[in-house]
Amino acid sequence: MHTSRAVAAAGAVAAVGVAAVLASAATLGYLLPSSEPAAAPGPAAAALAQPAYPIEADYCYVEAMIPHHEQALALSGIVLAASGVSDRTQALAEYIVADQSTEIEQMRAWVDAWARAVPGAAGGGSGHSGHGGGAVVDTGVIAQGCRHDGHADMKGMATPEQLDELRSLTGAAAERRFLELMIVHHEGALEMAKRAVTEGSNAFVRSSAKHVLVEQEREVGAMTTILETVPSP
Repeated sequence: MHTSRAVAAAGAVAAVGVAAVLASAATLGYLLPSSEPAAAPGPAAAALAQPAYPIEADYCYVEAMIPHHEQALALSGIVLAASGVSDRTQALAEYIVADQSTEIEQMRAWVDAWARAVPGAAGGGSGHSGHGGGAVVDTGVIAQGCRHDGHADMKGMATPEQLDELRSLTGAAAERRFLELMIVHHEGALEMAKRAVTEGSNAFVRSSAKHVLVEQEREVGAMTTILETVPSP
């Protein structure tokens, strides 16, 4: 059963990956400056033609959320490989893989596009993995990164020891531990997303953060309900 579920999950990720690329292109199309020169713009038109560079809060949210989502994929992969886990939790893990894989692709595309769009942004973001990259600020200058201190600025992250513990478990014990860790992980993402919505300025970043707020709040409710049915050790 786990093999068929893993194949199905992989197919879902591949399908949404294509949609993600198309969606990212459409989104970035209105966020990035036009390559067409304006014909003799007046002062007001010239001001409007300037690209609205993301501020540091925008870029730092994306820089932290990419590895945060990557750990959600890791947690989900562990429980999908475990034996004796209920169908409800398996289905939830498969959905997290599909949804957050799409978001990772979109955020990486956003980073890469802005790295190419900002003047003098050499080395900005191609292949950016979430650590140590430059942050785009509203002046168009590339800062020296958000300087995330390991997991300190990524709320809810599981420790390496907790990941190893989860890998060692099967059945109800694995299911319970996965749900406990993922609820905390989601709550951390919600805190990060709220900050991006209130402090950020970029349309894509705010839209992405709002998706996290809606989707992960719903998933926390579902996981809490499932956890109540899982036998305690």
